Amino acid sequence: MGSQILRQPDEQYAVFSTETETIIVWDATENELVEWFAKRAAERARQSAREKIALVAAGQTRRAYAQFAKTWDEALAMDREHGGDAWKDFEALERP
Repeated sequence: MGSQILRQPDEQYAVFSTETETIIVWDATENELVEWFAKRAAERARQSAREKIALVAAGQTRRAYAQFAKTWDEALAMDREHGGDAWKDFEALERP
């Protein structure tokens, strides 16, 4: 959904929705608008994470990440090669 921040005549702020073509927030301070946008972004991020987790849990990692999907072993190897730390916690598990 697209939106536009507007300045009201009384120096408060409003948000106009380009989807509904209505004002969806009004009489807001700068901080209130920042929090309103941050809350919306956080909700979208949570939903996106839930969708990806569901795909991964169902064994459909490629649907979530297309050609960039990695297996656990591939990711662990890359972590080690690039100076990450996670591989250290699993190193003992890899040894026979």
